[in-house]
Amino acid sequence: MVQPVVGVTRAPRTLGILSIIFASIVLFGSLFGVLGLLVPLMLRHAPPGRAADRQALEMLSHMYLVMGAMSAILLVMSSTLLALGIGQLRYRAWAAVWTVRWSVVALGCVVVMAILMSRMFSSGTFFSALAQTNPEAAAGAKQVGTLFGAVYAGMMVFFYSPYPILLIAFFTRPRVRAAMSA
Repeated sequence: MVQPVVGVTRAPRTLGILSIIFASIVLFGSLFGVLGLLVPLMLRHAPPGRAADRQALEMLSHMYLVMGAMSAILLVMSSTLLALGIGQLRYRAWAAVWTVRWSVVALGCVVVMAILMSRMFSSGTFFSALAQTNPEAAAGAKQVGTLFGAVYAGMMVFFYSPYPILLIAFFTRPRVRAAMSA
């Protein structure tokens, strides 16, 4: 019986193209998100006003600080993924090793970003304006903030964790690792 000719797997090339595309999209969006880190600096120089205005500015400052920190994490991770995608596309041996490492770090970053997202909403500052206008609604506002935080953290995990898991699944296979020998 004739054995079929087994060629080099095309999985690294396909995943390299996907890595470049995903990294470019996230990199573009996170560049603008990092600019949000300037907002808390500018809000420090806002003229003093009423207590409610100061509290609203604190809430905005806290929100932009958290979103800017998450964008900075995404900026670093997507820049690294872009370099890895180029290595995957060219079947570089270092790309196989570093893709698995990047994926493990990316899953850790997803957990950190989910925690940041949930704490941003569940902190007392986000729905405190409602609690000040209606003191009976303070407990309800805290619950709504916790719910918002849980939903957004869940969305963060749902959207950002599949690709690192996929990369781990493929780049730990012996056949794919053997193909990455250039």
